[in-house]
Amino acid sequence: MKLSIHSLQKTLFDGEAEKIIARTTTGEITVLDGHIPLISSLVGPELKIVDKKGKENTVVISSGFIEVRPESEVVILAN
Repeated sequence: MKLSIHSLQKTLFDGEAEKIIARTTTGEITVLDGHIPLISSLVGPELKIVDKKGKENTVVISSGFIEVRPESEVVILAN
């Protein structure tokens, strides 16, 4: 799935991801390809991104929002 993570200062990530692990105000979620559309607020301290090769990357955030779009695209606005 296509993933882009943006802060006010810059784009933190723009590429393909196998899965995204994030904390919302109601608990931790894992977003996989084909996930249902979703908009939720995020809490820190981090997001985990697993790429197509299985490598895990971590992006530090304090808060933000995630939008999972129907066409296998995820946009995160992070603080």
